[in-house]
Amino acid sequence: MIESPARHEHQHDPSTRASGGWAIVAFAGLVGVVLAATSQAANATVSMPSDPMPSVSPRLSAATQAQLMSDVLPASPPITLTDQVTDDAGALSDAERQDVDAALDRLAEESDLRMFVVYIESFDGTEPVDWANASANQSGLGPDDLLLAVATVDHEFGLSVDTNVPLTTAQLRSIDRAVASAVEDERWAPAATDAADAVRRAGTGATDPLLVAGVAVAGALVLAALGYVLWRFALPRALPRALPRLTRLTDRSTTAGGPVPDELADLPLPELDERASGTLVRIDDALKTCEQELGFARAELGADATRDFELILARAAADVRQAFAIRQELDVATQTADTQADGAPPADDHEADEYRPVLGDAERRARLTRVIALCESAADTLDARTRAFDDLRRLQQRTPELLADVVAREPEVTDRVAATRATLERLAGRYPAEALAMVSGNPEQAELLLVNAKAAVSAGRSALEAGQKAVAVAHARGAQNALGQAVVLLDAVDATAAHLDRAAGRLDKAIASLTQDVVAARTVEGDFRVTLARTAAQASLKHVEVTREGGDPLAGLQRIAAAEAALDAALAGTRDFTEVAARASALLRDTLGRVEEQLRQTADFVATRRGAVGSPARTRLAEATRLADAARSLQPADPAAALGEAQRASKLVQEAARLARADADAAVIAAQAKADANGSDANGPITGGMMLGGILLDPKVVRSRRHAATARIGGGFGGGGFGGGRPGTLRRLGTVRAWWPTPAR
Repeated sequence: MIESPARHEHQHDPSTRASGGWAIVAFAGLVGVVLAATSQAANATVSMPSDPMPSVSPRLSAATQAQLMSDVLPASPPITLTDQVTDDAGALSDAERQDVDAALDRLAEESDLRMFVVYIESFDGTEPVDWANASANQSGLGPDDLLLAVATVDHEFGLSVDTNVPLTTAQLRSIDRAVASAVEDERWAPAATDAADAVRRAGTGATDPLLVAGVAVAGALVLAALGYVLWRFALPRALPRALPRLTRLTDRSTTAGGPVPDELADLPLPELDERASGTLVRIDDALKTCEQELGFARAELGADATRDFELILARAAADVRQAFAIRQELDVATQTADTQADGAPPADDHEADEYRPVLGDAERRARLTRVIALCESAADTLDARTRAFDDLRRLQQRTPELLADVVAREPEVTDRVAATRATLERLAGRYPAEALAMVSGNPEQAELLLVNAKAAVSAGRSALEAGQKAVAVAHARGAQNALGQAVVLLDAVDATAAHLDRAAGRLDKAIASLTQDVVAARTVEGDFRVTLARTAAQASLKHVEVTREGGDPLAGLQRIAAAEAALDAALAGTRDFTEVAARASALLRDTLGRVEEQLRQTADFVATRRGAVGSPARTRLAEATRLADAARSLQPADPAAALGEAQRASKLVQEAARLARADADAAVIAAQAKADANGSDANGPITGGMMLGGILLDPKVVRSRRHAATARIGGGFGGGGFGGGRPGTLRRLGTVRAWWPTPAR
């Protein structure tokens, strides 16, 4: 071997001596990597079909998917799965059917994933993946379930997988190649068995031994050499500089999860705004579902068993509250900009307090991105405990018990519907329609939900008989949630009746209190502010007296309270501090009592119509809740400031109620128009019951993580479970391949 002059010149340089070792190690590592890559390429070559492969289909927005499904479903309706293999095309012999069943059983036994297979003759022009997604949604498949749909005449197939399926894009491509090769050759049984084997290998992490050996050898050699060099030469110099960077990295790792901001940077601002609103709606629905699921678990297992999950839910709810607060600031800034553009002044002092500087596009984008990040962080927090919660409830083992419980409770709830109708009739004879607007439709909605619950029980039992435990669990959850919502609806009527009756009883006392203040104000002369407040109070008293018979006592109390607060503020200079504080405390108690009832009523309305209620109503409700909490916190130390927060909360919760009712009405009108066009009944149990309640997914109208329509009805099949709202509401757009003999169709 001839040594270079450079080696002689630097033979005592330790770094040069190390470089020779580096060369040897690098060569050995390269050999290992090449060996691994060759093995992988060989495997890929074997499974690659002869024709060029299209790329994996991108995910579609909910609006696009809804339009596709709406156009397609009437010609090629999806099916509800009752077995792991459905062969409506007669593609399999008995022996082939056994082979497919065996492959699917192996997949279920050796991994957490399951696959369902459907053979039909044709998708009738439907995009195969749309058909597969619709069937998966309709059947209530979970995040660990895949559906392969094959059309034997079309030579097409669609693979539907959940958004949270534990498979990478590369693994899905591998599964796709396995199916495509078989479909091209009209080998229908291998299309399923090869797919199941590919999923099993991906799900269990199985791979080629030669690949493992090559990667292991290369990795060990490279790591050994790298470790020696770092220890001998680099670490002493690099550590002081690295520590600050590690600290910054740790700090960044604790920030809210969700999409990397760069992923959102290219979205147009209106689309980013829409995405933020849709994400808020989705996570808010998830929180409501989790609360209901926790209630079921608490009743079944006790408070101690669910305490950890309640802490998890509280942590996620804190992120969502912060996201809603940012959304409220953005909405106020938008309203401010619109008002300033019109040249209109603030309507009152509270509105002036809410004025904000007009936000630039960059600031608005940053805040919308933060909203999405907070929502995704909350979803991650919930999703991390989904499996643990399911293990706690043991739903698959207890499905027959849950279905039996719904059957046992349903007659009692059904009997309450008639009593609730009678209550509403009594209230309607005493109070105006506006006072009952939030609950007037509750008996009908409860009836539809009870119909849904009974249908879900029947479907769940059929699924159990067919051995489809995941489908049975989805129906059991749907039945439980439908029955639970029916109870909430009926309870809301009883609570409203009690609140109206109490308000009517307090009205005399409120009138007397304001009348005394008016008399006191007459003794103050020369104060224009007192004169104005006294005149307004007298007008309020006159209005309440005129509308008292058959009027809304809650509206009357609110009108009197506002007049009394204004008069107290005007007279504060004529009273001592103790009297001012005492009057503020008394007025605050009354105002907070009304606000809390308004919050409860509006929250119940949103929870039982969450399939239709959009982001603005939920944002106002969240802000009203925050202000009411602030008022309660300020109450002991500063009753006057607390009263201001409570009054703002009252204003916002009324706006939230108005927006929520408008959303629900728009959804029902849209459903009715669509039903009239199709010649069907829009007020059936699907549209008016679970769909309006956000429990059942309509495959033709999907609301995804990126889109939340307010004039459509949607939601998650089976009411979902404990989690961030991702599984079940939208199946990820799978892969679609079309193969046919030459010449092409």
